[in-house]
Amino acid sequence: MSIGGMRRLCRLGLAAVLATALCVLTLVDMPPQLPQLPTDSPPTSGSEPPATRSIVAYSWARRLALDYRPSRECTIENNNNNDNDENDNDNNNNSSTASTNTTSNDAKEMWLEAIPGRLFLYAGHLDIRVVGYPSVRVIGVKRESTVSGALFCTIWHEDHEGMHSFSMEALVSDIWLDEWGGTSTGYTGILITCPLPESRTYPTRVFVGNTACYRNSSHSLIIKRGNNMKRKKTHQFTLCVKGLDFDEDISDKLVGFFELSRILGAGMIYVYVFSVHENVTRVLRFYERSNVVRWFRLSLPGDLPNNVIGRRRLFSKDIWIKRRMELIPYNHCFYDNIYNSEFIVPIDIDEMIIPVSVKTWSELLTNERKKLGSNFNDYASYAVRNVYFFPELQSKINDSSLNNRIGNVMDKFNYFDTLRTTNVSPEGDSVKSFVSTKRTLTVHNHYALTTLNPSTRRAYHLDSRDVLKHHHRQCDKDRLNCHDMMSNITVDKSALKYVNEFKARVKRVLTKLNALM
Repeated sequence: MSIGGMRRLCRLGLAAVLATALCVLTLVDMPPQLPQLPTDSPPTSGSEPPATRSIVAYSWARRLALDYRPSRECTIENNNNNDNDENDNDNNNNSSTASTNTTSNDAKEMWLEAIPGRLFLYAGHLDIRVVGYPSVRVIGVKRESTVSGALFCTIWHEDHEGMHSFSMEALVSDIWLDEWGGTSTGYTGILITCPLPESRTYPTRVFVGNTACYRNSSHSLIIKRGNNMKRKKTHQFTLCVKGLDFDEDISDKLVGFFELSRILGAGMIYVYVFSVHENVTRVLRFYERSNVVRWFRLSLPGDLPNNVIGRRRLFSKDIWIKRRMELIPYNHCFYDNIYNSEFIVPIDIDEMIIPVSVKTWSELLTNERKKLGSNFNDYASYAVRNVYFFPELQSKINDSSLNNRIGNVMDKFNYFDTLRTTNVSPEGDSVKSFVSTKRTLTVHNHYALTTLNPSTRRAYHLDSRDVLKHHHRQCDKDRLNCHDMMSNITVDKSALKYVNEFKARVKRVLTKLNALM
């Protein structure tokens, strides 16, 4: 046989082997219950290559199918039966913890201790954002290295025949990234997903533990369904403010934060509270009555300290446990608003996102949608880069016309300071983001931590020429090169466009508050 003939024969043999191997691998790795993949339309100029959309759809559908956990009906029992098993009895001994989170003047956030000393549940929400794959999302905290083995969800629902329950294996993911490191205490936030049968989309209560079909429904979380699940979202932006912990009276500053945020476009503000001055509580109650603010008492789970001195000492000593615990209220705020707001914004009261050329966040993102076109929806969060307005800098400017314009606003509020660091913080460093409630699974202080669809990118950084996050705080000498940063400064008057409206609004609110006190 000629050499050319031998080569052709070898190529044919190799092709046959590869085809056989591909078929075998396909059969072995066949995902269960996959929906039919969409057909790709012909590619257009500038679009992705042919079949890309089918590959992404396959990956997404495969993940959903593999993550699905079948449920089983539980035996009908007395809803308050406390003799389920030894584990149930242990849990019942801790049932003094509240079964739901409330918001009111007397709000007291407590944790539901599901596995004593090891697993603590905070809140449960119904999530029907993925068509055909409804689930209950439970925010909780685990004690690392002590929670092992599978966890199981028990879901209660009610129909014309009464209360029923069903159970399935839970899917657990950390609200944290391993590369960020551990803590001395071992507490980590988790998101627990309980996949629901499509026919059971209106559950009422949930419990997660190490056995299926838990029977004591009184020791469980109420599942928040949301009142706006299929209607247009009530707000475009909801702010999420982590646990306030201040001895001093910051009530005026809080009023300023609320009013400037509302001018910029905040429709609702969630505030979480550890310990504050009584005047701050009065401000929160005032705004709560106006349906502008929802506020929640906050506590730490397990044996973490909840007295003021102990908690502050812990957070000062272990910054990583502080960071991990901050993610609990942020994710509660997120899931509480997945049907009410288009975006949530985790933010601190010494920060403000200020557009440069336009006035509101809505205008800012409208312009960004026009720039990105359909690619706008490829991202779960839209990050704004950081600049510092150190109060130590402000004495370096002496502008009489500016002082006349601002008046005594600067005495109480620093949102209108005009000297800042010239250098903008790098992408990803100290950013704050508009987080999409449609495309995000879990939230971090700075951006979307994980995305609902694996093909969605976590963050897109907005152009610093269009918007900046103004950070009004003392320079942190342990973390920043304060001398160099304060030697390179610039004048930034982008916030001054809000001064007149801000003064009028704050004056009106403070007058009402003073009349009530």
